[in-house]
Amino acid sequence: MFLRSIASRLSLWVLAGSVLVLAVAGGVLFYRVSGQILEKAHGEATALANEAGNRIEQRLARVADTAQTLAVVVGARPDGVEGTLRGALARNADLSGLAVAFVPAAGNPPVSPFISRQDDGSLAWRDLRKDDNPYWDKTWFLAGLSCSQGCWQRHFYSQSRQREMINYSVAFSTDGHPTGLINADVSLDWLSRMLKELGKPAGAYAFVLDESGAYLAHDNPALVGKRGQDTLLQALASHQASRVRLAISQNPQAHGKPVWIYFVPVEGTHWRFGLAIPEARIYAGVRQAFVQALLLGLLALLALAVITLAVTRRILTPLGMLASRAEQVARGALAFELPPPRFPDEVGRLTQAFDRMRTELALHIAELTRNAKEQQRLASELDIAHQIQTALLPGEHYLDAHCENFELHALLRPARAVGGDLYSYFMLNERRFCVMVGDVSDKGIPAALFMARTITLAKALAPRARSPQHLLSMLNLELCRNNDSCMFVSLLCGMLDTATGELVMASAGHEPPVLCDADGVRLIELDTGAALGLDDEARYPPRTLRLRPGQTLLLYTDGITEATDTDQQLFGTERMLACLERSSSGSVSDLAAGLLAEVDRFAEGAGQADDITVLALNWHHALADGNALMLDLTIHASMDDVFDTLDRCDASLREQDVSPVVRDDVRLVLEELMVNMVQHGHAGGADRKIELHMRLGDDAVLIELHHDGHPFDPLQAPVPTLTGDLADADEVGGLGIHLVRAMASELSYSHDEHGNHLQLRFLHPARPEPDHDVQPEH
Repeated sequence: MFLRSIASRLSLWVLAGSVLVLAVAGGVLFYRVSGQILEKAHGEATALANEAGNRIEQRLARVADTAQTLAVVVGARPDGVEGTLRGALARNADLSGLAVAFVPAAGNPPVSPFISRQDDGSLAWRDLRKDDNPYWDKTWFLAGLSCSQGCWQRHFYSQSRQREMINYSVAFSTDGHPTGLINADVSLDWLSRMLKELGKPAGAYAFVLDESGAYLAHDNPALVGKRGQDTLLQALASHQASRVRLAISQNPQAHGKPVWIYFVPVEGTHWRFGLAIPEARIYAGVRQAFVQALLLGLLALLALAVITLAVTRRILTPLGMLASRAEQVARGALAFELPPPRFPDEVGRLTQAFDRMRTELALHIAELTRNAKEQQRLASELDIAHQIQTALLPGEHYLDAHCENFELHALLRPARAVGGDLYSYFMLNERRFCVMVGDVSDKGIPAALFMARTITLAKALAPRARSPQHLLSMLNLELCRNNDSCMFVSLLCGMLDTATGELVMASAGHEPPVLCDADGVRLIELDTGAALGLDDEARYPPRTLRLRPGQTLLLYTDGITEATDTDQQLFGTERMLACLERSSSGSVSDLAAGLLAEVDRFAEGAGQADDITVLALNWHHALADGNALMLDLTIHASMDDVFDTLDRCDASLREQDVSPVVRDDVRLVLEELMVNMVQHGHAGGADRKIELHMRLGDDAVLIELHHDGHPFDPLQAPVPTLTGDLADADEVGGLGIHLVRAMASELSYSHDEHGNHLQLRFLHPARPEPDHDVQPEH
C-alpha cells in the first residue's frame, strides 16, 4: 500500500539516487586528499618559517657583532669614541643609532655620546648626560650593565624618531667593575618590511613575538606592540610547539576563523617568528575537489530528475484534467462531469473528492447567498436601531438661550453600531438644569436597550426629584425591578442652578468629573454609591460645587481612560489631564473634540474597544441683578415667624412693583402652606425649620419652600367635597390645599432625605424697563 503512493515512490527514487551519488563521490574525494594536503601544507609552512627566522638571525647577528666589537674598543680606549661610532654607523645600515653610556664616576669620560641616523641619512649627535632625565637611573641602562656578553632589551617607541625601536646592549668594565655600555638602536621597520617580502600563501600572515608575548612586528600594523591572544601564548608556554591550531585568529583580516601557526625561535634572542595560515586556505584544494564531486552529483541528479519527470508526467496526466476543471470552478461554472478514475491512488481519490467538493460548493454558495441577505437585513436593522438610539439623545451642542449663562457640548461614539454609553440634559424648571453621563455594563444591543430604558426613566422621574441624589435613588429602584440579567449602569448626575452657578452632583459608581479653569485641570473627587440596578437600598452622597465664570466641567466615560494602544497600555487619567491642560483655553466643543482626537491618536491601530462619551459644560456668568434672590430666609416652624415672613414677602414684592393681585395670591398661598407645615407637618417637633427662597423673574415670581417635617405632597391630596360653602374640616389642608393648586401658576413637589420641597411659580405682567442702562455683572 505504501508503494502505491505517488509521493512516496517519487521521494524514494530521488532520495536514494542523490544520497548514493553524493555520498560516494564526496566521501572518496574528501578522504583521499584531505590528509595529504594537510601534511604538505605543514611542510611548506615550516620551511618558509625557518627561512624567515634565518634571515632575521643574520641581520640581528650583524648588529650584535658590531656592538660587541665596539665594546672591546671603547673599553680599552674610552676617550674619543665619537669617530668610532660614526664609522660603525656608516658601515652597518641596520643600525639606527649608537650610544656609549658611561657610569658616572671619577675617571670616566664626562661625555656619553649618542649618534643617531636621521630620515635623510645624516647623523645627529647629542650628549646623553645632558638629557633632562638621567640615563643612569633608567631601566635600559641598569639592565644593560649586566649584559657583558650582550643582550637584546625590550622594544620601545621612540618619541623623537616616531617609530618602534629595540636595543642591543653590551657592557664593558675596568678591573672587574662595569664602567659603561654600548647601546645599539635598531628600528623595527626593517622587520615589518621583511615580513611583507616573504613569499607567503594567499591569506597567510606573519609576525614576531618578543619574550613578553607582545608583537614586535606583524603584517597587520594595528597589532604591533599589543600582546598576543591568551590561547596563543598558552600553547607556546605549555609545550614549545613548532605548530599549533587556534580556533579563532587574532588578526581581524582572518575574520576570526581557525588558523594553523608555525613557530621558529630566533637565535640570539628570546623572540619567536610565527607564520599563520588560515585553515580554510589549507583545505582549499579539498574544497575544490569537493565542488567537483558536487558538480558530478548535480549532473547525476539532473539525469535522475529527467527520468523522474518522464515517469511523473505519465502518472499525473489525470491531474491536468482536474486543473482545467478547477479553473472552471474559479470562474463560477459548476455544471460539469469528471471522468471516473482509472486507479485507486491519490489521483483517483483526489478526483472523487473534487467531484464531491463541486457539489457541496454549489450548495454552500446558495447558503452564503441566503446568509448575505440575512446579514444585510440585520445591518439595516442595526442602522435603524442606531438612529433610534441617537434620537433619544439631545443635540451635541446647547447654549442657554434665555441669558446665555452656560454652554454645553457632548460627543458620543459607540464601539459598535449601537452602544451602552449615554448622556442627557434638560431643564427641570426655569432655574434648574439637569445633566447626566452614564455607562451601561455591556455593549451592543442589550446595552443599547438598557441605555434607552435608563434615559426614559430619568426624564420621567427628574421632575419629581429636587436633587441628583434623589433622582439616582428613584432611578435605581426602577432599574432594580425585573433586572434578572443583572445589568447595571454607572451614572453621574448633576443639577445646575442657572442663576447662581451652584452645581449639586451625585455619582452612581461613575468616573469622577474634571474641572478646568485658569488655575489648571483637576479631578473633582466625590463619594459614590453603587451602580444603578444592583442594590435597591443604595445611597448616593451629594457634592456641591459653585461654578465660577470661565470654569468648564468635563464628564466622561471609561472609554476615554481605558482606551489601549497596540502595546495594551492604557490611556489613563494622567494622559487625559495632560491633554485637557493643553487645550483648556479653547471652547467646550474644542475641548471635547481635542480629547477625543488625542485618544484616537493614542489607540491608532488598536481599534476602539469601548464606547466613548465626553460632555463639557462651561459656566459663563450668573444672572443679572434683576433676577437675583429677593428673599433667602430660614425660620423656626412657629406661627409668629410665619406671619413675620409673610409681611417681609409682601414688602419685597411691593418694592419690585409686583401687581396687588399677584401679591395677594402669593400671600394667601404661602400662608396656607406654611401654616399647614407648622400645624401638621411639624407636629411634635421642637426644633423644625422652614426655608424660603423667593426670586423675581422676567415674567413670574419664583418661590421655593423646604421643610423637614412629615412627608406631605399637596399634589396628591384629594379634591375636597364641598358641602354648602365649606370643605370637610377633618381633611388635612382641606379647602386651603385646593386653593393653593388653583392659584399658583405652577406647583411641583419632591421629597428626599432632607425633607419636603415645594416649587411655586406665579405669573405677573412684565415690569417696565428702567430709564437708564444697567450692565449686568458677569
